[in-house]
Amino acid sequence: MAPLEGLGIRVYTFNPAEKFAAYLRLSLWAGGIVSAPFLLLQGLLFVWPGLRGQERGYTAAALFAIPALFTAGAGGAYWFLSPKVLGFFLRFGGADGIQPLWGFKEYLGMLCSLMFAAGLLLQAPLLLLLAFITGITTPEAAGRFRPLWVFLIFLAAAVCTPPDVVSQIALGVPLYLLFELTLCIGRALRPRKGVQ
Repeated sequence: MAPLEGLGIRVYTFNPAEKFAAYLRLSLWAGGIVSAPFLLLQGLLFVWPGLRGQERGYTAAALFAIPALFTAGAGGAYWFLSPKVLGFFLRFGGADGIQPLWGFKEYLGMLCSLMFAAGLLLQAPLLLLLAFITGITTPEAAGRFRPLWVFLIFLAAAVCTPPDVVSQIALGVPLYLLFELTLCIGRALRPRKGVQ
């Protein structure tokens, strides 16, 4: 309920089983998030014997980076992005005299969807880094299409947030900074890989 603090709104349940069902859904989300690193570890242990030396290093790094980036995205959406999104909808909903009455199930669904989308969007730099490592593209080639990448990043931010500029920028700017960081990491990895 922390994203609602300071907004002056309460959430309600509209049928007897709604709160129970919402708690079950929240338990399912929490169980999936907590078990995801263990599932990744089991997948890594399955493919580990077939990997070579350098592949093992990249796979171990990915095993750490995937949950770390997802957690950073979901946490940023919970603590920073969701209060802005909820504030936007609250201001929009009361501007014409129609008072908002928010349901707990809908609030929880929107919060979890926002956190999940932000966590998934933060996986994009890993896919780009994988393209650099495998030689599909180079950091220089990706850098030449920077305007297209900026457009795609802010388009993804616009799709995953409500139609207010503040939340789109709040998600788009960190994604763009991660894109630039990924280009730097790709350049640093190139001498070891021998990619021209």
